[in-house]
Amino acid sequence: MAQKLQQGDVPEVKQATSKEAATAVPHKVEKGAPNAPKSLEELLGECTVENPAHKLEIKLVRSCPRSQEFESSFKESYQIYKKYQMTIHHDPEGKPTEKQYTRFLVDSPLQSMKIPGGLEHGYGSFHQQYWIDGKLIAVGVLDILPNCTSSVYLYYDPDYSFLSLGTYSALRELAFTRSLHPKAPNLEYYYMGYYIHSCPKMKYKGQYNPSFLLCPDTYTWNPIRQCEPKLDASKYSRLESSVEKADDNGRVTLEEVLILHDNQAMPYAIYKAIKPRAGNEAEVRQYAGFVGMKCAKRMLLYRS
Repeated sequence: MAQKLQQGDVPEVKQATSKEAATAVPHKVEKGAPNAPKSLEELLGECTVENPAHKLEIKLVRSCPRSQEFESSFKESYQIYKKYQMTIHHDPEGKPTEKQYTRFLVDSPLQSMKIPGGLEHGYGSFHQQYWIDGKLIAVGVLDILPNCTSSVYLYYDPDYSFLSLGTYSALRELAFTRSLHPKAPNLEYYYMGYYIHSCPKMKYKGQYNPSFLLCPDTYTWNPIRQCEPKLDASKYSRLESSVEKADDNGRVTLEEVLILHDNQAMPYAIYKAIKPRAGNEAEVRQYAGFVGMKCAKRMLLYRS
């Protein structure tokens, strides 16, 4: 889910996503061509050892509402989160509580939904669990939406840091998104969340190609390689290359903004006729500019 920058937001934060990588048809590899490029799926499924010493299992479990599978592994999952936060992010022991974990990565405002003939597991919030030899070592928190898979968070057992689980899980999530596309053609984006160009912990997202950043002025997606020189020069930058391009959704038609007044929904034009002396036109215009007209005509702005 793309989020719009508003006043007070960190200005250098942009959005990162990868559409082509999520929907691209895997490369076909001809037999007898060992040096031919391999698809992501082929690389992830490749095993060079005949009898591997360890077994990797990846499970997708619904986290909200909580499935039985999620409940059965909740304590184990939480303990990994606590260990991760204390080791990697240096949280004090009392900070990553079970309540904080639940509020942060379990509870979700998304409603679970299933569409006949659609995805077997449906849409909503999930935990993608990584198990090695029956032991849980990492969890990727995912939102599966009609148009994208959104990578919310990853935490793992620090004892397994040598496996580069951040990179591996991102590739797995990308392959997972590609696998969903045939069943859900509109699901064509892998969304990696916020990108902070000056922060090494966030800048790694730009290593995945092709990726795009959202322009904070026009809300258009732009190839990250074209954006990098601009972000090197300034933390806040217009990323859209066309000077004529504007945010059409940002053009406010005040009369069409939806208002909730006296328990009734109405366009601002009617509200203004009912309360001509309300004197809140500037506030309503600012609100519509922040959320965009598409949302302003669907959401209700409460006015007394």
